[in-house]
Amino acid sequence: MSLRTRGELALVIAAILWGSTFVLIKDALADITPVLYLLVRFSISAVLLLAFVRSRPSRRMVIGGAITGVFVGIGMILQTYGLKYTTASNVGFLTSLYIPLVPFVAALVYQARTGWREGVAVVLATLGLSLLSFDPSTLEMNRGDLMTVAAAVMFSFQLVFVKRFGGEGDAVWMAWFQVFMTAAVSALAIGWEDTRVVWTQRLVFAMAITVIGATVIAYLLQAFGQKYTSATRAALIFALEPVFACIASYFWLGERLSARGWLGAVLVLLAVLVAELKPQAAPEHSNS
Repeated sequence: MSLRTRGELALVIAAILWGSTFVLIKDALADITPVLYLLVRFSISAVLLLAFVRSRPSRRMVIGGAITGVFVGIGMILQTYGLKYTTASNVGFLTSLYIPLVPFVAALVYQARTGWREGVAVVLATLGLSLLSFDPSTLEMNRGDLMTVAAAVMFSFQLVFVKRFGGEGDAVWMAWFQVFMTAAVSALAIGWEDTRVVWTQRLVFAMAITVIGATVIAYLLQAFGQKYTSATRAALIFALEPVFACIASYFWLGERLSARGWLGAVLVLLAVLVAELKPQAAPEHSNS
């Protein structure tokens, strides 16, 4: 098995871990408030990830990792609060909106132009979002969906800054900074939350799975996988995340999308494909 195949398999496993654990988090939020959950999860994960670093980070990595981690932290708070007010399958599909948004964020950061494909992708994503999230009788958007879309914007900035700073030094440090800064942002935000926790069996199970599986293992798999494949192929693999979220929410929580919701989900995934499946003038190098 080639290194590229191994790397892409690692990314597939990471997508499965992230997508399938939305249902566990939604279930656990009945027993713990969102920011407190994130603070505990990412604090433990940051300590565990330290066991995998083998060198000191460069100054550029510290700055870049901290910036990137702030976007991750804000995005995770918005996404986790979104899970309280909407379905796990909706969160999965709406989070994937970060992929067609990336070219526009990159254009803002790097002052580069976007192409017609990106414009088409945004139109498709907007239509999909409308079908998934808006109540046709009131034309109001579910607040959980709105928070998830805001989280997708944060994650699009995250991906752009990972590409900008991730090539400096050990990729594991970039993973660690994202995890550590999510814990730090959660610690700062905890004062705005009326914290509550009941350590039930389902909460302990969800915490263990998301700490070990969806954070430590998944972030390490991402750090490994993106070294051996292109950013485009990685983004396409991560588009599998909402599919696994939908499957898991069906079997775990009994959530079902309506025909209108399925059409919206298909349009969101189509937007991802349109944004990412484009010819390359030259071989693309990974920027993990």
